[in-house]
Amino acid sequence: MLALVVLVGGLVLVRFRLTGDGGQGGPVGAPSGRRVSSQGTAPDVLTATSASPGARPRAGAASSAAAPPFLEPAGAVTSPSPSLSPSLSPSAGTRAGADATGVPVAPRPSGPVLGLSATSVDLGTVDSTWRLDLRGEGTVAVDVVIGATPAWLAVVPKQRRVAPGADVPLVITLDRGTAPAGPVDVTVPVGAENGVGGADVRITASVDGSPRIAAVTNVPEAVVRAGCPPSPSPAAGADADASRSTVTVTAEDGTGIFAVQLIATLPDGQTRNAVMTLGPQSGDRSTWTAPLAATRDTGTITFTATVTDLNNRRAQASGSLAVLPCPA
Repeated sequence: MLALVVLVGGLVLVRFRLTGDGGQGGPVGAPSGRRVSSQGTAPDVLTATSASPGARPRAGAASSAAAPPFLEPAGAVTSPSPSLSPSLSPSAGTRAGADATGVPVAPRPSGPVLGLSATSVDLGTVDSTWRLDLRGEGTVAVDVVIGATPAWLAVVPKQRRVAPGADVPLVITLDRGTAPAGPVDVTVPVGAENGVGGADVRITASVDGSPRIAAVTNVPEAVVRAGCPPSPSPAAGADADASRSTVTVTAEDGTGIFAVQLIATLPDGQTRNAVMTLGPQSGDRSTWTAPLAATRDTGTITFTATVTDLNNRRAQASGSLAVLPCPA
C-alpha cells in the first residue's frame, strides 16, 4: 500500500512540472519555447503590429502591452509583402525599368557607313524632280561622293556629310528641255568617300520630243494703218477694225502645251509681246490665238510664235502682216 501511494504522488509531481508554474496548459501540439495567443486563435499576420512597422492599429485591437506579438510556428508559410509587385519579383525575369516587349536592336557598324533609301528612280513621262535619302548607318560621319552625270541630269545632296543616324536629301533633277528625246536610262554612282556603303542609282525616264507647230495663220493677211476712217465695205461689218488681224497657231504635243507667246516687230522697229489664248483642242492638238494691231506706220509687221510644252521644250514659227495706207 505504501508503495502505491508513493507511485501516485510521483505521477502528480511530474504532471505539475509539465504544466508549468501557472497551471495552464498550452494547445496540444504547440512547439516548445513558442508563445501562442491566449485566446487560442492566431491574429491576422498582415495587420499585426510586428509585421507592419509604423502602422496604426485597427480600432478595438489590443495593444502590445496587453497581448504579446504572435510568433508563428516553425515551418509556417508567410504572406508576401503587399508592397512588392509580382512583376518586379526576381522570378519574373525582368529588370526594373526594362521594356519586356522591346525588340533588341543590333549595334551600328563601326566607322563611316553610307546607306540609301532606294537605288532606282523612274521619272516616267512627266516628273522632272525626285528625292532619295542618304543615311548615316555607322558610328562615324560619312562623306558622300557623286559620280559623273550628263549636263541635263543633276544628282545633288543637300550636304556632303551625313552624321550617324541622320538622313540627308539627295535631289535628282532631269532637264526635259535639253535631254535627248526618247527613253532615258542613266546609272550614277553614289559612294562613301571616307568609308563604306553607297550604291549605283539607276535613273530612268521617257522624254517627249519638241512640240510641233502644224500651222500659223493671220486673218486678214493685210491691214490698214491705225487712224483711218471706218471701211465703207459692208462685208467688213460695221464694228470691224481694219487695222487689226488675228494670228492663230495650231500646235501638237504629246506631253501638253504650257504656253504660246507671240512677239511682233512693228514697221518702226518697236516690239510687242502677247500671250496667246487657248482655243479649241482635240487630243494632242491645240489652237492658240492673239490679236495683232497696226500702228500709224505703214510697212510690214513680222511676228514669231513660240510654243513651250510642259517639258520646257520649244518650237517656233514666223509670219508677217502687211500694213497699208488708208484707202482713198
